[in-house]
Amino acid sequence: MATAEEYEALYKAFDHDGDGVIEQADVDLLVQRWCRALHVPPGSPQWLAITRPSNRLWQRLEGSVDAAGDKKVTRREWVDSHERPGFIEDVAIPWGVAVFDMGADADRRVSLQVWMTTHSATGYPQMESLAGFQRLDEDGDGYLDRDPFVKYIEDFYHRDGA
Repeated sequence: MATAEEYEALYKAFDHDGDGVIEQADVDLLVQRWCRALHVPPGSPQWLAITRPSNRLWQRLEGSVDAAGDKKVTRREWVDSHERPGFIEDVAIPWGVAVFDMGADADRRVSLQVWMTTHSATGYPQMESLAGFQRLDEDGDGYLDRDPFVKYIEDFYHRDGA
């Protein structure tokens, strides 16, 4: 399993306004930024393919870890959510794959340009994003293939976080 620090880094991508909590608006805004950056029109099949898993992510977060019932997920609740039975398999991994698929071409690959565009829209530093892409682009062809990316996501969630 990934470390608490890695889950917290993911948390920062969702906490758009930096107020220390994630609300549904934060999740929606992140998806909207990706859609705008990739020119994905609302209501299109590509839009639905990312919106539905994002809504599922929020519903599971809100329903299972929002201890205060205030429709806000704290950093601790976010980390705890990933330890709940079924969350990783049913929500986290499918969501990560849906994010990949959103930018994939007809050959189920994501280009460096798309990778950098979505990471920029997320707010990740360019050098870290480029380094991540280069780590995952095993054959150095400038594309990430879907199957190795899915394996990376699965390994991220299932590896020993120690």
